[in-house]
Amino acid sequence: MKQSRGFLGNNPIAVMMVGLCPAAAVTGRVIDALWMSLGLFFVLVLTRLGQGILRGLGQTPPGPPSTPPALAFRCGLLGGLFLASCFTASFELILLAFAPEEGASLGIYVPLIAVNCIVLDRVLEPGTPDDPGTGKGILRSLQTAAAIGAGFALCLVVISLVREILGSGTITLFPMRSFGGTIEVGGLSRAPARALISAGGGFLCLGYLAGAARLLSRSKRQGEANGGEEEAKRA
Repeated sequence: MKQSRGFLGNNPIAVMMVGLCPAAAVTGRVIDALWMSLGLFFVLVLTRLGQGILRGLGQTPPGPPSTPPALAFRCGLLGGLFLASCFTASFELILLAFAPEEGASLGIYVPLIAVNCIVLDRVLEPGTPDDPGTGKGILRSLQTAAAIGAGFALCLVVISLVREILGSGTITLFPMRSFGGTIEVGGLSRAPARALISAGGGFLCLGYLAGAARLLSRSKRQGEANGGEEEAKRA
């Protein structure tokens, strides 16, 4: 994935179709989708930051590498998995301390962030070849991780909005002072489509979202092709 993409162009859920389990399981309420998005963003960005720093500290002077490439790859992979596990456990403790109800609602999907396909894809990425441990390389890795995390959050929030509004007739957000955190949407709460709250409803929304992403991508390519033909005719 290019660092400039991941939010829309290579969206992990709508385009790449990875990380689908939490997208179908924890999007019954908007607040659950927000917490899961925050958790993956937290783990993804900090893991990439930690990997970049460790690469910089482990750089050797110019010359033949003293560590075999296969061993270096294994060390980098194990280090990335260790960092992802530590940051996942940290986020789980923060969630249980400040939002225990949401932590119980998300259940096993919070600990599973450490082995989420999106996180593993970033952990396995070897880094920028020309400057893997420099500040510039770390910044590029962070930009890519942030774009992918934001793209994941966008899809989760969109799916949860559709499912909760049509399936429950409500929007559940963070409670603040006199605001209880729940907004009722018109008369949908009287006759909601309960099927959308089930796991099957989550995959149904995922399918429509993926289809919309394909249509947008196709129309964009056709527009670029038509624009190229018009420029060729003018020339």
